[in-house]
Formats: sequence, C-alpha cells, structure tokens
Amino acid sequence: MKVNVEQINTVKRALTVEVPAAEVDKAIEKLFAKHGRKAKIKGFRAGKVPRAVLERYYGPQVAFEAAEVLVTEHTNPAIDEAGLSPLAQPEFDFDGPPQKGQDFAFKVLFDVRPQFDLAPESYKGFEIKEPNLVAGDEEINKRLDDLRARQAMLVPLEEDRPAQTGDVVVVDYQSFEGDEPVEGGAAENVDVELGAGQVREEIEVALVKVRPGDEVETTVRIEDKKDGADVTKDVRFKLVVKAIKKKLLPDLDDDFARSVSPQFETLDALRQRIRQDMEDAFAREKDMQVRRQILDHIRELGQFDLPDSLVAQEVENMVESFKARLRQNGMDPDAVGLDAEKLATDFRPEAEKKVRAGIVLGRISEVESVDVTEEDFTAHYEKVSAQTGQPADVIKEIYNKNNMMGSVIAQLLEEKTLQAIKSGAIIKSVDPSELAQEMANDQAREQE
Repeated sequence: MKVNVEQINTVKRALTVEVPAAEVDKAIEKLFAKHGRKAKIKGFRAGKVPRAVLERYYGPQVAFEAAEVLVTEHTNPAIDEAGLSPLAQPEFDFDGPPQKGQDFAFKVLFDVRPQFDLAPESYKGFEIKEPNLVAGDEEINKRLDDLRARQAMLVPLEEDRPAQTGDVVVVDYQSFEGDEPVEGGAAENVDVELGAGQVREEIEVALVKVRPGDEVETTVRIEDKKDGADVTKDVRFKLVVKAIKKKLLPDLDDDFARSVSPQFETLDALRQRIRQDMEDAFAREKDMQVRRQILDHIRELGQFDLPDSLVAQEVENMVESFKARLRQNGMDPDAVGLDAEKLATDFRPEAEKKVRAGIVLGRISEVESVDVTEEDFTAHYEKVSAQTGQPADVIKEIYNKNNMMGSVIAQLLEEKTLQAIKSGAIIKSVDPSELAQEMANDQAREQE
C-alpha cells in the first residue's frame, strides 16, 4: 500500500491510497467465491456456476463490493501511516471500481485539528467579572411575599378611598374606533390589578383614583398590520367601575409554610429551602457568566482556519436543538414553515465562535495537562444521582450501556479546564446590572 498526503489547507488533508494489484485480485476472488456458493442461476447447481457466468451476473456488484472492502480495509491503516487524526468521518472518492490485475487508488478527504502557538500567559491573569449575587434576607423576604401574593384572597374594599396601586378594579369596558364599537372589544366584570402590568399603561393610569360607579375614558394607540404593512390606530376605551377590591395576604407563619407544601412544617424550614434554591440558582448564574467571559477571551487567542466538518456539525446541532424547542412548545417545525437552510445560515456565525473557542479550550487542556480521574467520574455520578434520584451505580451503568462515556469525558474535561483557567484569573466581584449591560452592549454590536 502506498500513501501520499496532500495538504489542501491548514486543516484539511487528502490521502491518495494505492492498493497493490495482488490485494485487489484477492478481494475480487473472495467476493466471487462468496457469490458462487450462494448463486441460484437456472441451469446450474448451487456452487457449480462457471466463473464466466458469475461475472456476467455479478460483475458490477462485485466491483462495487470490492471497492467498499478495499476502502474499508485500507483507510485506517493509511491514516495511521500518515500520522493523522481525522476530526470527523472522512469522505471518499475514486475514479472507477477495482479491476483485476490493476492497482486500485482512492482518495480520503478529512479535517484535522489546527496547530497554533498558545502561550500560557495569554490565558492567565486576565480579569473575570463575577456577579455579586447573595441570598440575603431581603431577597428571601421578596420570595416569601411573592408566595403570599399567590395565595391572597380578594375582598371588597371597605375603606372610603379611591383605587390605588395594588388594588383590583372590577370594570365593564367597551372599545371604539372612532364612534364605531370594536367587534369583540367589550367585556364585563374584568379584574384589573393596578401596578401589575396586566393591561396597557394608559388604562391603568385612567383607573388610578377611581371609585365604584365612576366612568372613565382613555385612548390607546395600537400597532397593527393591514395588507402586510405596519399601521397604527387609536382605540378609545370606555370603562365603568363596578367595584374595588384589595388583596388579603395570609399571615406569614407556620400554617402558611405548610400551605405552600406539606414538606415544610415550619416557616423557618420554608425560608431555608428558599435560601438554598436561591444559592443554587446564583451559583449557576455565576458559572454561566464566568464561562461566557472565559470563552470570549480564549476565542481570540487562536488564529487558524476552522475545520468545515466541525462547523457543519455544530450548525446541525443548533438547528436540531431549535426544532426540539419548538416541539416542546407544541409546534411542528414543518407545519410552521421553518426554513432550515436559512436557519443554518443564521446560526453559522455563532457556530463558528463555539468551534473556535472549543478548539482553543482543548489546546489549553493539553498545555495544562488536564485529565479526568476516577474521582471525577465518581463525583459526576453522585451529582447526577442527587439530581435524578437514581443510585450512582445505576447512572454509571446507563452511561456504559448507551455508549455515553465519551460525552461524559468531554464534559468533565471541559469543566476542569475552565476551572483551571478561572483559578489563574483575577476575579472581580461586580454588580449584576453591570454584567447585564455589558451583555446587552455585546449583542447590540453583533447586530450592527
């Protein structure tokens, strides 16, 4: 076997593999022998069909099968001989099928990992902003207030005062375009909670300080479409106040905690759960923000051509994830007219960013000699066990049975590499609003 390596670009290689005629003949003979044992041709007994007849009946099929056999048998040895590691399934090509007595040549085309210099100081010592998120008493009390509001009872307002923010105003309304009532634009006994943002601001403003029996009017400018064009129209609302109610909140005590869930026997137990849930959520938010900043930073460290196969795979993953989200929301991607080709084009820039960051992250893991240990696997199984309620041994067995260990190793390797980068960075605690503004600015620049 002869192997010639051609560099198409910095990340794409083409191997030309030549298989000697002797091996070609051996493969062809073996295939004819296989078909000869099974061939059922009128006028001949099984296994006794002359070679010339077999060639007439099975010649094209044997040629195709011989090409498949020779490509399969020689591709991996050729790649090993060239000292290369394909990033994805190679593509194959040949001018014609194998012929008896002749060498057979075929091409193997694939992407390889880009090579680039990476100095440790380029990813160490840079600043990472971590949101200052703390599950304090004020935040916990807000969560408790939200829970109380969900269980609040509406009772008639007994005080002699007008409606104010937090009250629920019961109204009948009719809407008009000009002097004509809007079809379907009327309703009775509608609850409007002032300050909750349930209705347009103009309507809320009109209902502040009203009393039962009052009639008020307000005009709302509504955006609409007509003949495919954006239009605006003024809609007048006439509202009659039927009643004003206020929310009666339950007392904040052990009985309230039990009403939230029987698992909470005391208010303190409910507070502890809220605190733990908030701390877990804040930890996830911090990890997400740190990860985003690390990937944004290291993405700029490697200047290299991107392997098309990895980008294509990432685009495909993003498209499939988008379709899955549609299905989860009860929408059929085909029924809603999803243009998968346009979606792939839209996703490609983000896919390229992910691939570039992933390649640099992999290079850093090599430089830092990051590896996955048995302790890492054990910790991962226990973490998944706590999340799912399944024993850790069962989780491990599921991974092994479903060939999921490769993805687990990749996940753990990424997590450990990100942690190694973070440990060498300068962590600055900042107000969450600062990071939110930075993200908004980044998105605005990307859309320009």
